[in-house]
Amino acid sequence: MDELTVVILVWVLSVTLAFAPLAAQGGPPLITDDPDTPGPGYWELNLLIQHERTETDRSDEPLLDLNYGVGRRVQLKLEAPWVILREDGGATLSGPGNAVAGVKWRFFGEEEQLLAGAVYPQYEFNLGSASAQKGLVPEGHRLLLPSELTLEVHRVEVNLEVGRIIVSTGPDEWVYGVSTELGLMRRVEFLAEVHGEKAAGTPTELLLHGGARIKAGGQATSMVGGGWAVAGMPEDRPRLLLSGGVQLNLPGRFDFSRKRLLAATQCK
Repeated sequence: MDELTVVILVWVLSVTLAFAPLAAQGGPPLITDDPDTPGPGYWELNLLIQHERTETDRSDEPLLDLNYGVGRRVQLKLEAPWVILREDGGATLSGPGNAVAGVKWRFFGEEEQLLAGAVYPQYEFNLGSASAQKGLVPEGHRLLLPSELTLEVHRVEVNLEVGRIIVSTGPDEWVYGVSTELGLMRRVEFLAEVHGEKAAGTPTELLLHGGARIKAGGQATSMVGGGWAVAGMPEDRPRLLLSGGVQLNLPGRFDFSRKRLLAATQCK
């Protein structure tokens, strides 16, 4: 079964599922994130695999993305990937990718409100020297300092993310993205984004990306995404980017609605 067939089958599945509520949110399978947090004492686990093709090689990256809510406004993040690289005409290499640890602070607004904003500093670092020596990951570490803003009207959400990446072994970079999320059906949410990265002295890598989330149960949501870069360094930019996986919300999705907050206040 080829990659295009897999994508088509997932989209057909998404429009045939029964109806159930699905809250809008940023993040996987998109690159652009948003100010949402899991909620106090709640977990969000993303199990993903990403496939990327460039002019010279192919790579697969299974990853585990753990997120934990501290109060209503803070999220702790830890991401650990594994990288499998296949060079055209060469051997297959594999090893741990760079880990990412971060803290998101939503300083105003929250889900189901018109506006929300957050800052989300994240630190990316090598798990060992072997992967860098193989060329699987860049050597050194990076500090990502993004700010995120969301505008949500009814079932439509628009997210804006702009940040600076401080790189230990090369020029610093700017990163930005605009994404939109539309719930046309109660169980299915459609996604689209434009994501860019710009390092000093190099052309901007601009990625067009789309996908869907399909609620499979009270705690699980399946995800699929696909896209390609329309600008950037010819030998490095993704000619094809595919992703798929599942998101687990444990013990479930936290309800940020005003009704829940009012009921909790009255119980006290």
